[in-house]
Amino acid sequence: MNASYIAKPLGRHQIDQAFPVVQTLVPELDIDRWRAYALLMLGNEAAAPAPDIELFQCSILPTRGIVTVQNDHDYIHGLFSYRRIESLRHGTLLFVENFIVVDLFRQRESADTLLQAIDHVAGVLKCGAIHTGLPDNYDNLPAYCSWVLDCFRAAGHSVETLVLCKQNRPAAGAPTSNTPKVVIPIS
Repeated sequence: MNASYIAKPLGRHQIDQAFPVVQTLVPELDIDRWRAYALLMLGNEAAAPAPDIELFQCSILPTRGIVTVQNDHDYIHGLFSYRRIESLRHGTLLFVENFIVVDLFRQRESADTLLQAIDHVAGVLKCGAIHTGLPDNYDNLPAYCSWVLDCFRAAGHSVETLVLCKQNRPAAGAPTSNTPKVVIPIS
């Protein structure tokens, strides 16, 4: 744990504050999509720890959430989202994604704090392993790949699987969420 950075759960009041950090990772993301995703990940308020409490003081955590790394002025320097899922290979697994650090001067300290937070969440949720999905499109983040992977490797992570992604786009003419659906009653 780094004394100058604190890992904290993202609070509902910080969702908009975190948007520029997340948009660094996903430039095409709009604020409404981010808000919907963050609210889904934060889930039931009763299950979540208070957002102003340090994560390492939490002995109970929800099975999904967003964790930030902040300085003592509550400025967000990075974050990750997580979900506890079941895995055939590992049993209970912590799946981490959207790992991003935006810090001009102390990237590694921010990343190390987030990595320690990942370990803490996995321990609290009694996960047998941690899988982290990092973006493979590093064009928008010069030098992002090498130093982040170095941090993960130094923390004991290794490449275990290859994840493929196929974007599921609706067929031409198929209704989308923006296309009104026409229902013709048959009598």
